[in-house]
Amino acid sequence: MLTFKQALLPVFTMIFLIIMSVTYWNSPIQIALFLEILIVAALSLIWGYKWSEIEKMLFSSFKNIGNVIMILFLIGMMIGIWIAIGTVPTMIYYGLKTINPKYFLVLSFISTSIVSMAVGTAVGTASTIGLALISIAESLGLSMPLAAGAIISGSYVGDRMSPVSSIANITAHSSGADLMDMVYHMFYTALPAYFSAALIYLIIGFNSQSVITNSNNFSNLISLLNEHFFISIWMLLPPVVIIILALMRMPTIINLSLNIIFSIFLGVFFVGKNWSELLNIMFRGFTEMTGIDFIDNIISRGGLTSMLELISLIIFAVILGGILEQIGVLDSILKPFLKHIKEKLHLISITFISSIISAVLGCNQFLAVFLPARMLIKHYDKMDLKRKDLARALGDSGLVFSPLIPWNVNALMMTAVLGVNTLDYMYFAFFILLLPFSNLLVSYFEIKEK
Repeated sequence: MLTFKQALLPVFTMIFLIIMSVTYWNSPIQIALFLEILIVAALSLIWGYKWSEIEKMLFSSFKNIGNVIMILFLIGMMIGIWIAIGTVPTMIYYGLKTINPKYFLVLSFISTSIVSMAVGTAVGTASTIGLALISIAESLGLSMPLAAGAIISGSYVGDRMSPVSSIANITAHSSGADLMDMVYHMFYTALPAYFSAALIYLIIGFNSQSVITNSNNFSNLISLLNEHFFISIWMLLPPVVIIILALMRMPTIINLSLNIIFSIFLGVFFVGKNWSELLNIMFRGFTEMTGIDFIDNIISRGGLTSMLELISLIIFAVILGGILEQIGVLDSILKPFLKHIKEKLHLISITFISSIISAVLGCNQFLAVFLPARMLIKHYDKMDLKRKDLARALGDSGLVFSPLIPWNVNALMMTAVLGVNTLDYMYFAFFILLLPFSNLLVSYFEIKEK
């Protein structure tokens, strides 16, 4: 076990390097993480680890990211195909005709939360309805970070408490809680945060201004979409199919792969696209110049190559998270605090902190749930708190905060799908930001009532 001071060293160096990278060096976060990996490896050698042990620790979490990398590649290819055959332009077309910009944020939040509860995955929600909504937001000239914040807030409602969510099941299992008891228990803290976030999005929406302010510009945009793309209600089939297969519990990789094949079939036999052209778009993405900058920005995206930069960041993050987990940084930091816990609210607060730190250091949701649950479960039993209280505290902190940490795998996947930087949207994911406060308030009254 590391001492408390030793455990703080990699945390401080990591914070320093990331701040310097973002603010002064103007370099990608990948470089900061690479330098941090070198520092932690050197510290491990100084602390007595052999290089063979360090090498195993560096790559201990690699088995967990193959699935993530494959999903990102498939999403990149799917987005390119969806734009080329007219699926994304059709969603933008009908969205522009039906959605009032003043209600866009609150409707985005509510609709993504409903879909995420149904399919149980934030990535699946963001890559279908979320992709359409972020494209509509850009077409309307709305704030992209605000739109992304609303979409991500809604997408992680289901990740946190849908009975069919894989991470929700892991949360219940890790904390020793019954799944449905945990889900019902989570509603008490979700409702105040949910309605507060919806109200905030509604107020902001009424005070926001859309770029499309007159009927001529609006008509020109609709005509432009009709001119350059195949607009048809049938082009909405690919996202509908992906949601139906997700509801049927189809594995994500198989679901996305089948959707790509189905989309190519539509493109070749219904839209008249060339087979070779679609295969090249799968690799390089879709690009077309319409003459209007913000439309070109929306449609010039996708492709396998568009994910390479993000995947390099995931690889560095997972390498760093693996060694930090193996040398026990989180355990060493929290142990001194656990000795002095005397009140139930203190323990719940420690759960928040430990879960978020795990998400920061471990770079994924699984460690944000599993590590704190393993450390704190005995303390919950001693203080007469229920296992579902532990599960709820984990769900209201590190689990949902993962997409707000720039180097976390969840944040990288949201950036890949929505095209908005984490540092830009993190301030507007109001549901996620409000959950810890809602939890503390509800827990206080529950404890007081007992």
